[in-house]
Amino acid sequence: MKFIEVKNQRVLDILERFRYLYREKYDVTKTSDCMSQHIGEGNHFTSEEYLNELMKKGSDHDGLPGAAYSHPIKPQHYNQPDAEAKALYRKDFEEVNDRLKTELGLQSSALSQLYPPQGFIDWHNNANAASFNVIFTWSETGDGWFKWVDNGKINTMHDKKGWSCKVGYFASYEEERPVIYHCAYTDCYRITLSFTLGFDQDYWLDMVDYIKNEE
Repeated sequence: MKFIEVKNQRVLDILERFRYLYREKYDVTKTSDCMSQHIGEGNHFTSEEYLNELMKKGSDHDGLPGAAYSHPIKPQHYNQPDAEAKALYRKDFEEVNDRLKTELGLQSSALSQLYPPQGFIDWHNNANAASFNVIFTWSETGDGWFKWVDNGKINTMHDKKGWSCKVGYFASYEEERPVIYHCAYTDCYRITLSFTLGFDQDYWLDMVDYIKNEE
């Protein structure tokens, strides 16, 4: 995984539309169910001890996260009874999500989440969904981080206030390259938008250049 700065103004404009929708227009903490029974347990589920126990499972771990504290943004998780409001929410999400996918040639949206203070996602490795990827993160104050394991070492990428971007490749257990265990935690509001791009490395590299270069 590596950090890149988002300099492309077209991409930034779309990301700011995401931020406006899910931090100003909608209160996702009220419109979507909280995905957790582990509020306040982020330190445990992002600890080195938890990671070691997970890694001992090897390929018996399915790759999916098992614990988190966050609110899903995708419209299928909208839980309010007003049908008209639900339809508008879906329209807004699909419009901005499709804009970003079209702008960057993204394959599919893997994750769209709002993390509240003390929000987290536990150690996991996405071995179930191998692909080149791009992960956009908005942080209210920068008081959060993303951790991943590389060559047996835990690396920490601290959030910055506003938008940032991480890019990389998540491998499956069947590949020669190692799976990438990773987790995240925040003490402020944080939005994560994660997308996959398939297996074309040259296309992925072109996308990375497009994001980090000014128009």
